[in-house]
Amino acid sequence: MYKEVLRSITGIEIWPLVSLAIFFAFFVGLLLWVWLADKDYIDEMSHLPMDSDQSSTPNQLNHDTLK
Repeated sequence: MYKEVLRSITGIEIWPLVSLAIFFAFFVGLLLWVWLADKDYIDEMSHLPMDSDQSSTPNQLNHDTLK
């Protein structure tokens, strides 16, 4: 049933090729970005979750001000 519906749509045969091209271009672009990225930036971002300098807790309300 689905094959007949898809066969009746004109121009649908190009969409699998378009999706493959987008998929391929995205991963090639991502590979190029990783390869050409600034190594200092990558190192800084990789250590960011481990930094204890910055406060990662959200602002807490003082309960005295609510009364």
